[in-house]
Amino acid sequence: MPLACTLVLITCVGAGSGAQHSHDIDFWRTIVRNHYALPPGSDPAQLATELLGALSSPDPEWRDEIGYATLASWIYQQRVLGADVLRAMSERLVANMKHGIGDKGTDTVFARSFSALVLSVVVARDNADPFFQPDEWRRIEQAAVAYFAAEQDVRGYEYEKGWMHSAAHTADLIKFLGRSRYLDVAGQQRLLNAFADKLESAPVVFTFGEDERFARAILSVINRNDFNRDGFTAWLGRSKPPPVRPAVAELRSAQNRKNVLAKLEVLLSTSAAPSEGAAWARDSVRSALKDLF
Repeated sequence: MPLACTLVLITCVGAGSGAQHSHDIDFWRTIVRNHYALPPGSDPAQLATELLGALSSPDPEWRDEIGYATLASWIYQQRVLGADVLRAMSERLVANMKHGIGDKGTDTVFARSFSALVLSVVVARDNADPFFQPDEWRRIEQAAVAYFAAEQDVRGYEYEKGWMHSAAHTADLIKFLGRSRYLDVAGQQRLLNAFADKLESAPVVFTFGEDERFARAILSVINRNDFNRDGFTAWLGRSKPPPVRPAVAELRSAQNRKNVLAKLEVLLSTSAAPSEGAAWARDSVRSALKDLF
């Protein structure tokens, strides 16, 4: 298939197309069993287009085990998808993160959340094998921060439909953005503030491992060579839970912030050879936690 046609296909796959599968599930199960090896004579870009539709499926096998897992392998481990295809795919994933935004308790969350997760793999690929131009990368950064703030469906997991995990998946995207060559000092602050905002406003206490995913994303900023200590100090002051009034929202926010700081301290403490900046951040977090336990 000519490249231009392939890009059109990828760009036109909408978030609501999860139920449309050109190949049956046995075709994809065979690919999974074969460690995601491409079938002989197949066009990986055309197959990737089909997989993008699977991200919105409420069926966890289609969405997680086939859609996400296969795309992750083809994007990062095997790298069978080229830069032009990944650029077009990224545009589609960014658009998907706006699909049904504001919904709560509906299946539209799958397209948004898993698009953020796949986009995290695309950004990881760019970190390892650069292909994004600065303006392309910044559109993704802006979209990630905007989506993190706007997403209202923060369910973690349901037995029948599996993982929703929008907060954790967005944290994964921000983690890889935090490692990018394009992130500057102001960008570090934007990413840290995005976590502060989410921890203050989340309508639940996160109980599905989101706190660790948040902490790992924050650690990406700390581990940078250009780590901005002043900005981190400001974020830490904002993130330390204050004495709270006996109201549910304040107690919930305080618990989320306490949990993330505790996980961040563990991650910083278990580093065998922390950088000077990471050691400083560890001591700063420990100081902030003293009054909380």
